[in-house]
Amino acid sequence: MNCEEVKINLHDYVDEELDDYTRREVEYHIRNCDLCFKDYKKLMLFFDRLKDLPLAVNPPNEILEQIKNELLKESGVKDQTELKLTPAQTKKIQREKERQTKKLAATNPALRKSRVTKQLVKRKLNVQSGNYLKPFLKIILPIMIIALAYFVYDISRRNYPWTVSALEGSIKIGNTTFNDGKWNEGETLTTDGNSKALIKIPKVGVIYVDNNSSLVLERGKENANRIKINNGKFRIVNSVLIPSLSLMIYNSEIIDRNGEFLLKVDSFQNIEVEVKSGFVEIYHNNKSFLVDKNYSCKIQRGMLPSIPIRVDASDSLKLAVDWFEFRNGGDQAIEKIINHSRQNDMLTLLALIPKVSQLQRQIIFQIISNNFPPPESVTRAGIIRLDEEMLYRWWEDIEWQI
Repeated sequence: MNCEEVKINLHDYVDEELDDYTRREVEYHIRNCDLCFKDYKKLMLFFDRLKDLPLAVNPPNEILEQIKNELLKESGVKDQTELKLTPAQTKKIQREKERQTKKLAATNPALRKSRVTKQLVKRKLNVQSGNYLKPFLKIILPIMIIALAYFVYDISRRNYPWTVSALEGSIKIGNTTFNDGKWNEGETLTTDGNSKALIKIPKVGVIYVDNNSSLVLERGKENANRIKINNGKFRIVNSVLIPSLSLMIYNSEIIDRNGEFLLKVDSFQNIEVEVKSGFVEIYHNNKSFLVDKNYSCKIQRGMLPSIPIRVDASDSLKLAVDWFEFRNGGDQAIEKIINHSRQNDMLTLLALIPKVSQLQRQIIFQIISNNFPPPESVTRAGIIRLDEEMLYRWWEDIEWQI
């Protein structure tokens, strides 16, 4: 399946209206095509924003008054303030109204006997005098119907409660201790020093919760599952190719993209992510960072994610990266990172380029080029000026070779 075919099927894929064969074809393509994956991300972000819109809208009085005046203008009726009636004219109009009302009652005896009929006539007169609302209703009714349809659709996507079971000891949801149970939105799940838990998420996978961990189920919806992590250790394993699970930690969002990864969050909400298979996306301060298979990344509270480092990197390189990222190691730390990087660590060096001076970028560019020459579409000048597309293309080119 090519990119054009994926674009045609993307909306149906998100709505889960494709047959199994086509769905697998789309998933495989999205996983391997950066452009189509970006389109998929934009579409999912649109639906995320759409579902947060309120069903009811209360416009300011000034807007309602402006709409009324415009409708009156279109219907040829002048606003009362523009008529400028004299007191005598006002009284005359009032007397005429009273005379017409008495005449109507005298000619229709049913009106004198039936209070229901009076209400119906009154309602009819009010509707006739309010014909100017018809254009407004033509606009607002479709919006209300769409809002109601989306509300029904949103309810149909409900994806909770989740099943939780104790692997060791007893676990708590809220203040209730149990071994097996259900986890609903808004509830906090905790384990102590003697307990571990297993969470089963429909159409996503499972989460293994280690000792002394705490997390909250914020939202359980298909394509929009979200958990708030307070602290603890977790192992997330997917059962589908493109899962939908976001883990919120302070001002960072860990997005489960595929595979298996480990997550550690301490009591200060410092984060460590280690990817076993697939990849993970970290969304922080409106920026996206990818952590690939066999790489780890750290995030200290309030700071950007550190450069990713291979799980099997030397201890010297790991210490140098920590020194640079979290202890203001400066040029000395950069020099140690360069000196301790092997051929398999070139992606760590590539991720370092945006964080160093222009002169240091040139040095690092040459070191990486000696091990993995850049593809034709990637230039030295583009990397030095931090062209994001070129950096990503070079990353992809190196990734499959390591």
